[in-house]
Amino acid sequence: MPELQIDGNIIHYEEHGEAGSPPLVLVHGLYGESAGLAPLAQRFARRFRVIAPDALGHGLSSHPAEFGIEDQGRVLAGLIAALGYPKAAILGISMGSYLAAQAAILEPARVSALVLVVPKAHGRTSSTAAYAARKGFDLTTATPEETTAFLAEVLWSPHTSQARREEILAAQLAAQRVVLTPEERATIDRSLRGFDLRPGLATIAAPTLVVSGRADGLNPPEAGQEVARGIPGARFEVYEHSGHQLASEETDRLVEDVEAFLQGRGPSARLPEAGAARERGHG
Repeated sequence: MPELQIDGNIIHYEEHGEAGSPPLVLVHGLYGESAGLAPLAQRFARRFRVIAPDALGHGLSSHPAEFGIEDQGRVLAGLIAALGYPKAAILGISMGSYLAAQAAILEPARVSALVLVVPKAHGRTSSTAAYAARKGFDLTTATPEETTAFLAEVLWSPHTSQARREEILAAQLAAQRVVLTPEERATIDRSLRGFDLRPGLATIAAPTLVVSGRADGLNPPEAGQEVARGIPGARFEVYEHSGHQLASEETDRLVEDVEAFLQGRGPSARLPEAGAARERGHG
């Protein structure tokens, strides 16, 4: 797995697909790693050069004592530049969507297109930490398995069978290379404390697709729609058969939609005018 030094931090990343294909940066969610996105990255690798980094504080990348969402955004823009791309598309999932949007706000010239999956625009902390606090669940001492079991009610669509849920979770756990300590999880949670992308959303110049899951109990469709409304010309889609695990629950549709979105518009193309965000359900 290659690595680069960006802003004084070591960033590990994985690459999939042909070197000459259009670049797509794929950003994982809270407490995740690039390895967990390998099946999705391989799907996109048919048409794109996929670069999947471990975010700061995650996986094999540096785990600084303190960092914030702006540091994460600068790392993504810096990774694109360090790999020699003038610009690249970024797809971020959950927390990864916050980092992707932050990169597009900080370095708009580096982002050719933006795909935000199960996002939100602001929060006192991560959605997982906020939900755990409401329910009195201690994330700092829970194992990954305990955390996943606790989140079951808000992660999944009722359309996703128990067998399919277990299959998805088993694959995610098998891909995990680094088990975060309670202290490392707390540092990640602090990095998201009080984040607010809303003031910068209107400055995002890249064509943007926002995708939410109808049954998402962490970042519900209303949160995704708020993001889409803040970005000029963003397209908003709701997947009726997904929760917060949308990328695993409706993978085929997500890949199809993202490929069509990215291939159908060049870096300088524009989506409809501001305020034209739309919702298209899918039965």
